[in-house]
Amino acid sequence: MKETCSSCYSCGMPLEKATDYALGDMSQKYCIYCTDTQGNLKSFEEILNGLTHHLVHSQGLASKAATEMAQKLLAEQPAWKNHPKKGGTNVQG
Repeated sequence: MKETCSSCYSCGMPLEKATDYALGDMSQKYCIYCTDTQGNLKSFEEILNGLTHHLVHSQGLASKAATEMAQKLLAEQPAWKNHPKKGGTNVQG
């Protein structure tokens, strides 16, 4: 049977090793990029901006295209499925 790794509930990043998880705690649902120094989930806007920046620099996308892609990626994640920008409430847990 193939082992699978967890992924961040906020951005979908694969969580392969302890250092990928918030606070280095493998019981956390979020990655180090989606949380603050206390392990709390950052705001949707902060994560959207960070993911957009990552896509621009790693994939060479134009800013507008990267923002659209980041919005679509985040909308698929458990933390943001019901985010106000999708017409619901923000469920971060």
